[in-house]
Amino acid sequence: MLKHSSKNNMKITFLTPPPLDKKLAAERIFGCNYGLYSQPNIFILYPATILKNAGYAVKVKDFTTENTTKKDFIEFLKKDDSQIYVFYTVFLSKKTDNMAKKMVRKYRKGSKVIFIGTEPTANPRDFIDGKDVFVIRGESEGTILELVKSIGSKKIKNVKGISYYDRKVINNKSRPPIENLDKVPIPDRTLIDRNKYYNPKFPGPFTIMLTSRGCFGQCTYCVPNSQSFAREIEYKKTYKCKPAVRMRSAEDVNKELKILKEQGYKSIYFVDDQFVWGEKRMIKIARALKKYGFKWGALARADMLLNEKIIKALGESGCEFIDIGVESFDQRILDDIKKGEKVEMYYKAVEILKKYGIEPEINVLLAASPLETKETIENTLSEVKRLKCRYVLISICTPFPHTEFNKLAKKHGWMVGKEYKPLDPIRNAQVSYPHLNKKELEEIIRKAYKEFYFRPRIIISELFRVRSLKDLKGKIKVALKILKM
Repeated sequence: MLKHSSKNNMKITFLTPPPLDKKLAAERIFGCNYGLYSQPNIFILYPATILKNAGYAVKVKDFTTENTTKKDFIEFLKKDDSQIYVFYTVFLSKKTDNMAKKMVRKYRKGSKVIFIGTEPTANPRDFIDGKDVFVIRGESEGTILELVKSIGSKKIKNVKGISYYDRKVINNKSRPPIENLDKVPIPDRTLIDRNKYYNPKFPGPFTIMLTSRGCFGQCTYCVPNSQSFAREIEYKKTYKCKPAVRMRSAEDVNKELKILKEQGYKSIYFVDDQFVWGEKRMIKIARALKKYGFKWGALARADMLLNEKIIKALGESGCEFIDIGVESFDQRILDDIKKGEKVEMYYKAVEILKKYGIEPEINVLLAASPLETKETIENTLSEVKRLKCRYVLISICTPFPHTEFNKLAKKHGWMVGKEYKPLDPIRNAQVSYPHLNKKELEEIIRKAYKEFYFRPRIIISELFRVRSLKDLKGKIKVALKILKM
């Protein structure tokens, strides 16, 4: 039984282990690829901050930012004395994190393990193999403190939104999604070493930020940020639909921006599933960003980027780029995947963004529909080049569990194998159509990346944008990873 006589004596460590499955380190913010560069996981900092504010001795240890090995991880566990270890687990990190759990059990006998994130939410039984393991399903912020206080007592059966072991795996009632995001504390970034993280598109120090949760879209393939996905997976277990979008007030966002300015941060990437919500709110946020002088980027749907008043304000506020999920330039495919947008919106959104000095980043998703062919892919990639954007992210649509595309792929035999297996969608395909097979898709994406990023215009453009030696090293590192594909 865990002793709770003094919170200050209880040590809790949020662990991101090095890759132990002989693969690259999984990117955990979105959870669906292996990252090209290290970004701070904001979804760990929220629950860690809640526990720290409650008086617990909390630390965050991210082994993926260091050139560490399995041996280094074991040496850390041997010397550490935490009573609870928390893992934030996504699909691609499942094997590594379960291996790390066994190491915690071996070298830190008597300690407890808590899993949070998408994969534990979806499949708690795949993690809970004893009384020392607990899972928080859905959002963790409303649950983490109550769970920690209840471990080792009968109160555990009353904690909503958790799963645990008591002669069998027990799934307590779901906890409703958080209604008022302003009540969630601002994440304490002093828990991490910010110098270990970077984004080649931004000057440092750089951080991640969140201003809303959820999206109204019904895209068949969609995997939102990993916290939103956990939120959605848990909600659908009861209500069979997506939870409502929730937003922080502009005033609360301003409060966090002020703290970031005081801490010396220079750039921010907003990982909201859809960043642009409402003219009045967005203009207030834009004014705050401009006031503090941040360089920043975000993700947004094209149909939410057509209000010039909003985009003008964002352009004046230091917005460097906005990711747009274009997916395809074939309207039949967009309709089939329930994108809810028209191709013309993409051209218009790009035009407006460029007009106000914002660089559009185009996200392309290959093979999200059986209507995809080599010809439609060629047309999409050709249109992307014609838009003359600096950044493009090309992925092969993956049938992630709990997506409509997963069900369709199984039903129609498009999936390679019977079940989803962790892979990197910017390298590997897990769908294969009779007219467009796995091997062809993987060759197409390899060729597409090299053709786009190693054009002389792109290389020269990036060299002119180098801000420092560290920036240059970051760009070279990303380029080498692309070449290895």
